Amino acid sequence: MTSMNRNSKIWPVMLAAAVIVVLAGSLGARLIARDGSVVVPSAPRASVPDPAVFQVADLEVPCWTCPSNTDWPLRFQTDLDLLAPLGTGTANAAEWFGLFTKEIGPRAADATAAMGRRIEGPEWVGEVLPADDPLLLEAEPWCDQATMSFYPDIYKLDGYATRITNLLLPLNFVRSWVARGLNAETTEAAMEDFRRAIRLGRLLRQEDVVVISDLVGLACIHLATRGIYERALADGDLEFALLASVVLGEVAPQKLGTKKHLTSTDLIDSFFRDDQGEIVLRLKSDKFDAIVETAESAPDRRMRCEALIGLNIILRLGTPEESDRASEVLTEIAGDTDPKVADGARWSLENPIDMEVMERVGLVNPKKM
Repeated sequence: MTSMNRNSKIWPVMLAAAVIVVLAGSLGARLIARDGSVVVPSAPRASVPDPAVFQVADLEVPCWTCPSNTDWPLRFQTDLDLLAPLGTGTANAAEWFGLFTKEIGPRAADATAAMGRRIEGPEWVGEVLPADDPLLLEAEPWCDQATMSFYPDIYKLDGYATRITNLLLPLNFVRSWVARGLNAETTEAAMEDFRRAIRLGRLLRQEDVVVISDLVGLACIHLATRGIYERALADGDLEFALLASVVLGEVAPQKLGTKKHLTSTDLIDSFFRDDQGEIVLRLKSDKFDAIVETAESAPDRRMRCEALIGLNIILRLGTPEESDRASEVLTEIAGDTDPKVADGARWSLENPIDMEVMERVGLVNPKKM
C-alpha cells in the first residue's frame, strides 16, 4: 500500500477524532487516540479506610429548622465518614465518568447500552443492572478515588451551556449496588456495596458547581443509606440503624433548602410582555436583592454559580440601575478567592445573553406569556 493510500484511509478517522476533540474539549483531547479509538483510563489501586468509630452517645440529630441554623450550607451535618469514608485513589474519577457524556462522550453509546440491560430490582430501588454487569464492575474502582472534579479539566464553565456528565449512569450504578447489597448473603458484602454507593454520591457532591449533580449525589447517598438501615435492622444492630436513620433524616431538609434557594433567585416569574408584545424583564426588588446576596455570600458554591447566571440576564435586560449594579457585583466576584466562582462571574460579564438562548434553555417560555 502506498503512503498516499494509507493517508487517504487514515484521514477520515483522524477527522472524526478531531470533531470529538472539538466537541468534548480537553476530555476528548486526552482520550482519543491517533487512530480514532477511545483511550479508557485505568483506575489506580486504592484503599478504602474503615468507617470512623461510632459512639451512639456522641450522635446528635441536626436541627435544620432551628433559627440559629438557617445559614447552614446544604450539606450533611452528620459525619458521613461514620458510614462510608472516601477512598484514597489518586486519579480524578471525573475522567472516567466524563467518557459517558451524552452526545459527545466517546462512550456515550456504552451508557445507552447499559440502560437497555437493566432488570427489575427491589420495589423501592427500581430497575437495576445485573449484579455482574461488566460496566457496573468497571465502575467500582473509580468509586474508590478521593476526588471527582469536572471543571475545568473535563468540561469548561460555559454558563447556560455548561456540560454535565450523564447523571443517569451513576444513579443506576448506585441502584444496582444497593440491590446487590440487599441480596448479599453476608453483612460484610452488603456493606461493601452500600458504602461504595455512598462514596459515589459524595464524589458527585464534592465539586459543588452544578445543582443537578449535587441533587443526584444526594439521591445516591439516600438510596445507599436506606440499604444500610434495612440491613442493620435485619442484623439487630439498632445503634447502627439509628445512625443511618439520622442521616436519612437530613435528606429532605437539603432538598427543600435547594428548592427554596432556587425559587428565591430564579427569574421565570420576572418576564412579561410589554404593550408592543416584546418580552421584557421586570424585577421585584426582593428578587434582585436575593440574587445579589446569593451570588456574593451563599455558603454553597453551586447556589452562587446559579445566581451569577441570573446576574448575567439582569446585566443585559435589567433597567440601567439594575444593570449597573449587576456589573458592579460581577466585577467584584470576578476576583473571588474561589476560582470556579470567579470564572462564573467572568463568563457572565463577557457573554451577552439573548432571548433565543433563554428560550432554548427554558428560562423563558413565550407560549405561557
